[in-house]
Amino acid sequence: MLRVVLKWFVGYWRRQWRGMLALFLLTTVGIALRSLYPYVFKYVIDSLTEGVDFTRVRTWILVILGLGIAREITQWLLPSTRYFLNLKFGQAIRLDHFDSILRKNHRFFNRFRSGDLITRLTDDIDGDLKLSWFSASGVMRPVEATLTLLFSIILMATLHWQLTLLAILPLPLIVWIMTKTEHWQARAYSERQKATSDTVDVLESVFAGIRIVIGYATEQAQTKIFHRTLGERKIKEERVVFVRSLLESLGSVINQVGLVIVLFAGGWLVIQKSISIGDFYAFVAYLTAITEPIWTISWFFVSSKLAETSVQRLKELKSGDNLVMGTREPEEIRDEETVLTFENVHFAFPGTGVPILEGVDLTLQPGEIVAVVGAVGSGKSTLLQLAGGLLTPDEGRIEFQQVPVHDLTPEVRARMIGFVPQEVILFSGSVAENITMGREHIEPVHMASASRTSVLENEVSPEKMVEQGGVGLSGGQRARTAIARALAGNPRMLLLDDVTAALDLTTERHFWQHLRSDYPEVAVLVTTHREATAYASRRVLWLEKGRIRAVGQHRELLKKFEEYRFLFAR
Repeated sequence: MLRVVLKWFVGYWRRQWRGMLALFLLTTVGIALRSLYPYVFKYVIDSLTEGVDFTRVRTWILVILGLGIAREITQWLLPSTRYFLNLKFGQAIRLDHFDSILRKNHRFFNRFRSGDLITRLTDDIDGDLKLSWFSASGVMRPVEATLTLLFSIILMATLHWQLTLLAILPLPLIVWIMTKTEHWQARAYSERQKATSDTVDVLESVFAGIRIVIGYATEQAQTKIFHRTLGERKIKEERVVFVRSLLESLGSVINQVGLVIVLFAGGWLVIQKSISIGDFYAFVAYLTAITEPIWTISWFFVSSKLAETSVQRLKELKSGDNLVMGTREPEEIRDEETVLTFENVHFAFPGTGVPILEGVDLTLQPGEIVAVVGAVGSGKSTLLQLAGGLLTPDEGRIEFQQVPVHDLTPEVRARMIGFVPQEVILFSGSVAENITMGREHIEPVHMASASRTSVLENEVSPEKMVEQGGVGLSGGQRARTAIARALAGNPRMLLLDDVTAALDLTTERHFWQHLRSDYPEVAVLVTTHREATAYASRRVLWLEKGRIRAVGQHRELLKKFEEYRFLFAR
């Protein structure tokens, strides 16, 4: 278990090896100074009890003063350095896994809820006893404890080895208790961690669906759920406090037994003049300092179990379900070339066994608008996701300019294919920032053209600030902002998943007119339930249960098929 955790951290430690080396050296120096302090102080006591020599006393006082100042400096630098490295490691771990998540396909996001992903990238990394803490502070605590034990016992043995054996006599009992209660502690802390995750899940679900909660007046019910979750978390927190305080109290009692032994045995040795009063003081000082390191070392194994849980949760985020990363870039598109080709495409979502698309064939030419219509569940959105390279077909070929879509680099796909999903996603920031999305190649003239085509230019200012999800804009404005985002990159193909449903008829008509005039070479594949969109298309592809029922112009299909007319009856 511990080996798995340490092996996982090796890659991050290599990136910050200078910082970790500096921390180790600083820890060694700090423990050495702390351990030497009682040893030096004993000479002051002996000088005062064996005949006052003010010259010697003054010298030792200056030495103690110097050691004290150096010790305080290291005690200030140590936690600061550990905290700084904790932040560095936490940031590296989070960025590493965030980048990995962005490269996952649809199967990954079917397995992990957004709240769960947020918890793994926050709660499993940040805070006390989590991965960022373990990376530097946690892993150096046993090193610090081992050095404290080693230096203390060696210095005690140089003073009187028989009394040293008596002093460390209770330590095996403390170690035995810690090994026997290790699983008990780990279970208590693991349950607390799970209770924390449950609290985050409840909060995320309530805040994400706050409009539903308010609309159905279920505030009281959600409060009861949250109250119950907090009650369960309180029990787990109290159990951790109880376990920790009980074991620390037990260790303190055992340590007092050892202290009593040293007091009696050491006092007798002082009376017999076998050791000096200064030696006796040093023994008592070292004895009070060696119990805590035992608990620290034992606790390291408990905390490593907690870290292992978080490590395994982060490992799951990197396992499989990666997007296919192509390496090819297509040649410059010419007017006569086909933009998109589907050849006998089949697709079914993993584990369902239910086909979504079966034997679909399709071609799309530059400047052509093709509408995909069909009943709910006929596979329209899936077809667009396949065309954009977001899904991989089970059978058949999907080519963009005679190159398989998944052979294209992600950058090329993003630049040449503009995709507007059915669920419009906007982010906190200005309208302009939502359109450009940080793409440096988009010039102001491109953004202005995209805003004009999407009928957004004279209605919403680019500087207008919106909240996450597009709060501050109407449904139609959000849809048009998403369309402008897709057009701003000057794509070769535009994929629109029923976004015109959010537009009124006048705005929709203006949009199609602007699109034909401003982007005459862009091929458009649009799913729709709107008759105005079907009329604006050169061809209509009618899907029925994942198969192509018919292809033709909207007017022709209306005359020929009663079922087709029924799709637009409303």
